[in-house]
Amino acid sequence: MWNREEPQQSAQPNDPSKVVTRPTTSTPPQPITVTPVPIARVLAAMGASLLIKGELTGSEDILIEGRVEGKIAFPGHLVTIGAQAKISAEVVAKAVIIQGTLTGNVTASERFEIRAGGSMAGDLVSPKVVMAEGSEFSGRVDMRRASGSRTELRKEVRLESVAV
Repeated sequence: MWNREEPQQSAQPNDPSKVVTRPTTSTPPQPITVTPVPIARVLAAMGASLLIKGELTGSEDILIEGRVEGKIAFPGHLVTIGAQAKISAEVVAKAVIIQGTLTGNVTASERFEIRAGGSMAGDLVSPKVVMAEGSEFSGRVDMRRASGSRTELRKEVRLESVAV
């Protein structure tokens, strides 16, 4: 049978390192605070040695380091064209970040960004556009949203009147 040994009292009770204290059971238990841990977004990656000819689709964020020829469709998600990537495709996504080379048209429903060292040749449709110093872009930019709200129509008229 198991016999629990009771801690012995110190011969010198004034020595704080030797004093044994026991928690009292009369104090109510303290509430436990749980801090939610943010869940990282799922990110698929396509390696630099891969070549895809055709259509690449999915329902998660993706980092592409290889080559794609055809179409890339990730509506509602982030598509990142890595620094080693060479893409010749139409791209449709929620957000697009270019660090490598892209030839083709891009439709980004929320944001488009070319970082330093990235290049794109093709037409772009996105309400928010960021082009870093050291990036290259050749094509047309349309910064209207897809819907035809009144505010967006005013932007369109203003942009057209400036271009004329």
